Amino acid sequence: ILFEFSLNSFLFRTDGIGLAAPQVGLNVQVMVFNPTGEASVPEEEVVLVNPRILNRSKGQTLFEEGCLSLPNIHGDIKRPKAVTLEAQDLSGKKMRHSLEGLEARIFLHEFDHLDGKLFPDRMAPQVFETVKSDLLAMEKQFEKENPGVKYVKY
Repeated sequence: ILFEFSLNSFLFRTDGIGLAAPQVGLNVQVMVFNPTGEASVPEEEVVLVNPRILNRSKGQTLFEEGCLSLPNIHGDIKRPKAVTLEAQDLSGKKMRHSLEGLEARIFLHEFDHLDGKLFPDRMAPQVFETVKSDLLAMEKQFEKENPGVKYVKY
């Protein structure tokens, strides 16, 4: 419960609608999202532990995304319109969800974090070019604030 409170607290403090545990330094497969973005609507909150995608729709939509991990970076991302998933709640109870529209998009965005991906990894090359200089500037700022940092090239 404390874990869930910490994720929710950070999510709403930052005006987010979704957050994955790795974004706050926790190496666990947990995400929380609330498509309303309002702490005052807790019944819309979804907490998923160890989510697994069962099916993605063939139909896709293009929509502008942003991310708490990359402030002020936005870009159009193509994602499936719907997704079916399995997960557990915080007590370990298994569940299955079918999500569409914004909820599916939020889930897939947060699921990417659990897989070590950020939304620019999903950008079309021409969209990525529009944010590349901002991303490089963020990288330089990080290097300045963290002398001696080394990057791993894959």
